[in-house]
Amino acid sequence: AVVSTQSTGDNVHFNHVCRVLYDHFTLFKNTVNEEFKQYEIWQVMLITVALTLMSEAIFNFLIQDEPLLSRLKKQVFRIARKSPIVGTLIKEKVDETKADMANDGPWCLPEGHTYQTSLPDTGLEDVALFSLLDHYGTLSVVDWKNGRCYGTVFAGEDKTDMLGEVYKKYCWTNPLHPDCFKDVRKMEAEIVSMVGDMFHHPGQAAGSVTSGGTESILMSMKTHRDWARETKGIENPNIVAPITAHPAFDKAAAYFKIHIIHVPVDPITYAVNPANVARAVNSNTICIVGSAPQYPHGVMDDMVALNDIAVRKDVGFHVDACMGGFLIAFMEEAGYPLPLFDFRLSGVTAISVDMHKYGYTFKGSSAVLYRTMEMFFYQITSTSDWAGGIYASPTMAGSRPGGNIAVTWAAMMSFGRNGYVSATKEVIAGARYLIAGLEKIPGVEVMGNPQVSCVAWTSDTFNIYNMSSDLSAKGWNLHLLQFPAGIHIQLTKRNLMQDTLDKLLSDIRDSAALQMSRPNEEATGAAAMYGMAAKIPDRSIVDDIAKEFWRLYYSTINNNNNNSL
Repeated sequence: AVVSTQSTGDNVHFNHVCRVLYDHFTLFKNTVNEEFKQYEIWQVMLITVALTLMSEAIFNFLIQDEPLLSRLKKQVFRIARKSPIVGTLIKEKVDETKADMANDGPWCLPEGHTYQTSLPDTGLEDVALFSLLDHYGTLSVVDWKNGRCYGTVFAGEDKTDMLGEVYKKYCWTNPLHPDCFKDVRKMEAEIVSMVGDMFHHPGQAAGSVTSGGTESILMSMKTHRDWARETKGIENPNIVAPITAHPAFDKAAAYFKIHIIHVPVDPITYAVNPANVARAVNSNTICIVGSAPQYPHGVMDDMVALNDIAVRKDVGFHVDACMGGFLIAFMEEAGYPLPLFDFRLSGVTAISVDMHKYGYTFKGSSAVLYRTMEMFFYQITSTSDWAGGIYASPTMAGSRPGGNIAVTWAAMMSFGRNGYVSATKEVIAGARYLIAGLEKIPGVEVMGNPQVSCVAWTSDTFNIYNMSSDLSAKGWNLHLLQFPAGIHIQLTKRNLMQDTLDKLLSDIRDSAALQMSRPNEEATGAAAMYGMAAKIPDRSIVDDIAKEFWRLYYSTINNNNNNSL
């Protein structure tokens, strides 16, 4: 009886709610009909279509992955640049900066050098050709052979002759034609398998050799996009990446129409905060990104925490080990253990790693690996109805230099696991030595906790860009950072030659003492330009200046230019 009474009461309440809703709907309907009875049917239809389109436009404007404030700021800057007064002032400053760039850069030829802008009428004999190459060689003034620059050239001279002979042997080969070059096909398959083993791939390694880290990342993002579209129905994809992730992810976003959501990093550790990544992931996220390590400060992101997010949110997880892959894979054996970062983490779907850095092979060699062969299939582009036959290719390029594959295979076989462990121990010990030395210099602060080969430093006492100018004047070619300002070096075997690190620390110590005696001095030259660029709120202006760099790079105009040798 009690149950029956309760059931009757619930029915009465439900009927009352339905009646109230019906009454409100009837009132709304009558109000709308009353308001629109003065219009003809075609007018009502037109108003309905207009309101629908307007609502959609407002929704699309408000609901986007990029924050509304960021988009509004860009629009304000865009309008300001078009205004007569502000636009003219900006153009004058930009033109002034471009003129300064034109008069100070690698495109400025010294006396005795001209540009060759057309084919010589008669081809050069070998002696003349190599003589001209020697003449071109005088243009390079940075002493990279003795470790005076950051990164760039990673290997010493011990394998150069051997690798050169290997390249000579395979310089005409092309893996696009495995029927002709079965040996190159075998070597590429073995490279992928060996790299997969380094990163604890759980089965048959799936992936390919690429031309560099950027292509590896591009291919992975394209793969994740297509995979998410087919398996999840995602049509407006985004990736979530730390602001310290390599710009190749931005390039992939631009190439493949993927939105990139940048997540800030901790201002003290410079590692990404996993909680921020988790909050940024949404229903359109195809992949999150972690750096192992990131390039600016050499800091490892928390791969274990990011892996947990990828698993919980059911999204892809790309580990970018392009820079330090051939170090972190051997650091535990070298006595420098790290938290897990590879396929031992169940959520990792792809890893990119460069062989042409600490794999000590020639430039133009990287690899991208996937957890499953099924995912790798999304990397492959296939054209099955071409008149020239069925064409399928796994990389951006169709034809590829088989010589690079052969040289990479030869370097890996020559070093072996023990050789890489030994080289890793040497590089990491050098990085720790540099960090310890920097921490003893007054006014200098190491940025974050560098765990691999990249070390960055800054100062809250003086303008760090002035130190960069000092070091450049002493023959060092180091890299500048922004947001916040800093100086960075990526240690290589060449930086460990003789007493190079002691010389660098000595020059940093002298510069710090000098700059602390004049802490308010403004930066000059290239350092001033970098400092100015970091302060410009409208980043499209900086983009314009960056594009000017490449216009000048390809320029063959010189005051003393002529078309002859």
